[in-house]
Amino acid sequence: MAIKIVHGGGSFPQPPSPKLFRNIAVTFVLITIAVIGIALWTSSVRATITVKVKKEPVSVDTVVDISPSPTSDQIKGRVVSGAFTESKEFPGTAVSSTPVNVAPPAPAKTAGRVKIINNYSKSQPLVATTRLLTEDGRLYRLTKGVTVAAGGTAEVEAASDEVGSKFALPAGTKLTIPGLWSEMQKHIYAETVTAFDLQGQDSSTPNGPHKIVTADAQAKAYDELYAAALDKAKQSLNIEAGVPAGWEAVYLINNSQKQSNAAPGQEKDTFLSQVKLTITAVFFPKEDILALLRTRLNEKLPQGYSLVDVDLSKANFHLESVDTSKNTARLSLSAEAQSQLVADTPVFKKDLIVGLPSDEVIRKWSALDGVDSVDVELQPSWVHRLPSMKDKITVIVN
Repeated sequence: MAIKIVHGGGSFPQPPSPKLFRNIAVTFVLITIAVIGIALWTSSVRATITVKVKKEPVSVDTVVDISPSPTSDQIKGRVVSGAFTESKEFPGTAVSSTPVNVAPPAPAKTAGRVKIINNYSKSQPLVATTRLLTEDGRLYRLTKGVTVAAGGTAEVEAASDEVGSKFALPAGTKLTIPGLWSEMQKHIYAETVTAFDLQGQDSSTPNGPHKIVTADAQAKAYDELYAAALDKAKQSLNIEAGVPAGWEAVYLINNSQKQSNAAPGQEKDTFLSQVKLTITAVFFPKEDILALLRTRLNEKLPQGYSLVDVDLSKANFHLESVDTSKNTARLSLSAEAQSQLVADTPVFKKDLIVGLPSDEVIRKWSALDGVDSVDVELQPSWVHRLPSMKDKITVIVN
């Protein structure tokens, strides 16, 4: 049996034109090139921002307690004290003279040296010409001003207010100071150190050279003995404290006394002078103090600032008070340094400026406190905006 195949009138769809595939391929390639170009352009844009900041001064004044067994807010240290005396014989000052006949001298004033004693709780200044009065009413005046510390004494020259031998006084005579309030006179008064003798009574001067005690020589003698006593005290107190090498020390002179066996103007080949100092020394580790100062300075800095140019070698230590019964002391401290904004401060956060125009970044950051100037450098140079990625931005602060 034969099979007959009959062809119908329908047809199969035609395949896509090769031109369509070509257009799709070209479009894909162009898009790819564009994406790659944009990526390359984006990755090539870089920004360097240079910020010049101002240096701002910062200072601190604080106190700290020193104790042999410190608590958390104290610093370990030692407190020791002692009395130290230095005495020495000094030569008089040589002078020469020849006999000179003079007319009989006119009546003269008496003069000598007095010690002002201050048993009051405050220091007392006394001007030149301050009156001194004996119990029987004879009047004398200081020849120069002096300030007497509370609980201390001071020696000064004085002379009678009038001429005549009746104003001669022996050493050890007590004199009141009538210019002071009556109650105060009980605590602050004077006492003659040397006898008050008539001045200028010789009609001639002795032949040949002789030696006298001058005020200048006596002052230099006291200065020399004071320095020697202080040096001895430092060495002795350091040994007594037994502190490690490198510890700092602050010294408080509680009392200073000086005396001599001769008064200025007295004729002597030699004179003996003495200085006595009562001194308290406070020892402490300097590094601990400097660390405390640095901490206190940092506490005063505004947010975003850091210390620069810190030279704590110029820090000042001052002994404010001492409690010898407890071996404790209080130090007042002061120091100065410079501070400035740093790169990692929040105001320089890169997230806040990505994609912004360079002139806007300059305007914003230049307005910040502590900023002196801002410069933005973009690569390539024809770009006017910062990169959109923060890792392409470099911030330099100086």
